Amino acid sequence: MLLRRVYHNKKTDIQILSETEKTVLESEALVNKKVISSDFQEIGNVVSADKDSLKILRGSDNHYIIPKSRVLTFTGENMQVDFRFNDLLLVELASLSYIEP
Repeated sequence: MLLRRVYHNKKTDIQILSETEKTVLESEALVNKKVISSDFQEIGNVVSADKDSLKILRGSDNHYIIPKSRVLTFTGENMQVDFRFNDLLLVELASLSYIEP
């Protein structure tokens, strides 16, 4: 359960966030994180996130979509994933094959 404090005239109320609000907060927290592979290569930066996946931009033209489940750890502004840089396209293709049309 995710809670948020709301301040009203020096009084603190606690609100329980809806699933939609949680997704928005999680997505906002992930945007602009640098993505690092398990072999410590920079993959790119998160440009958007939804419920299940992250969209990563590498350079100006290369976009990749990977599942959130592949994230291992967060260290400051970095996010480490559980696959090697050379496996990036395989991970993306595998995750796209599970998307229903």
